[in-house]
Amino acid sequence: MTRKTLAQWSQSVLPDNFEQVSQQTLEIQQFLMEHLPEPINQQVSVINFSSEEIVVTASSPQVANYLKLYIAEVQQQIQETFQLSQKLTIRTAPESLLNIDSPPESGKPSRVSSETAAAISRSAGWIEDENLKQSLEALADVLKGKSHSKG
Repeated sequence: MTRKTLAQWSQSVLPDNFEQVSQQTLEIQQFLMEHLPEPINQQVSVINFSSEEIVVTASSPQVANYLKLYIAEVQQQIQETFQLSQKLTIRTAPESLLNIDSPPESGKPSRVSSETAAAISRSAGWIEDENLKQSLEALADVLKGKSHSKG
């Protein structure tokens, strides 16, 4: 059995027009950067280019709404500049995608007050499942020890 290299496998799954679509996507992105006002131009990305539509994502609902107000004009300029007929669609990027370049903050856990530890301990008394009850009591004991040593 022959094994495909990663390059061969990647090439076999890419559509035939991948390079052309990638180039057009970059050109439309550059067009938006040059023709939209600042700071709007810094908050939009072309995320899809197909035979039916061009999808532009905005970093916030406010930016998306601004673009939607002028979608007819933007679409017309793109179509005329690039001789395209695709519909322009504006979407808001999910917050999770916006923070993709920055690693999640690994903040230190906040201190637990002795009142919280006591509340967990009291709540454990109402639990019927013995394993869960013991786990909550052990957690409360650990938290009580930490709150006394740090507080």
